[in-house]
Amino acid sequence: MKTFPILLFLSFIAAAACTQKNKKVDTEVVYDAPDQVLWHAKSKTWFVSNLGGGISLQKDGYGWITRLDQSGEVLDAQWIKGLDAPSGMISTDEKLFVCDRAGVYQIDIAQGKIEAEFPLLEGEFINDVCISKEGDLYVSDFFANKIYRIPATTRQPEVFLELDESPDGLYMDQDTLVVVTWGVLSDKATFETSRMGKVLLVDLETKELRPLLNDPVEIGNLEGITKAGDGAYYVTDWMNGTLLKITSAGVETVLSGLKNPTDPDYSPELNVVAFPEHNGNRVIFYHVGADKQ
Repeated sequence: MKTFPILLFLSFIAAAACTQKNKKVDTEVVYDAPDQVLWHAKSKTWFVSNLGGGISLQKDGYGWITRLDQSGEVLDAQWIKGLDAPSGMISTDEKLFVCDRAGVYQIDIAQGKIEAEFPLLEGEFINDVCISKEGDLYVSDFFANKIYRIPATTRQPEVFLELDESPDGLYMDQDTLVVVTWGVLSDKATFETSRMGKVLLVDLETKELRPLLNDPVEIGNLEGITKAGDGAYYVTDWMNGTLLKITSAGVETVLSGLKNPTDPDYSPELNVVAFPEHNGNRVIFYHVGADKQ
């Protein structure tokens, strides 16, 4: 793997990184264990989910979504609040879908209001969500080793796939569901694994599952994934504190020394991959190709 030192990382993203640790806007906390950044092209804004209360999975109503402008400035510190521990998100032009402890919320973006909830009654740790071109939602359950499907026609959840390891971040690439896994959990309390995670490709029709890479198949404790304009997948390794660039040719470390990076997203308009740090309470903006300049 090729590694670019943290000093280089700081040099090319310092102007774009929005650090809000312990900052209050209108008496409201901006970030507290931020979990995912999502670009919304129609409004040219970023959404950031916050678990709240540190890395908490409690149903305590202390979780929210922050909204940023395209440069990373805070527009609304707690745009949607009163959630428990919101994590993965995906959007259409009009709707935002957000994973929370009990299921998935549907939010009307223009109104800034929750308008529907899709409960996952058997869910153990609802984590990430992506959407197919038909509008079906796919949702990962980290502890149950399952991926659910919530069809656009009925919005009645069903088990789509069961794995032998913990699915974490999801990304829809045409008709292929791309899954990054944490690995095989040996201790749910500490998130320790007996085997590292990998990148899996799932055919939506056949449910055929295969690894993206043959060597190395196992990569790390993978958290989130997006795909950038250069055709590469950008994946965060939570435990190792790295942002990885993954293609069929292999794995390259582009950023290191991070404080538990979580789910990223890519803005084609800005050519930027953005992601939060769970234990850094900030959002980092990485300009794709900056390491080549």
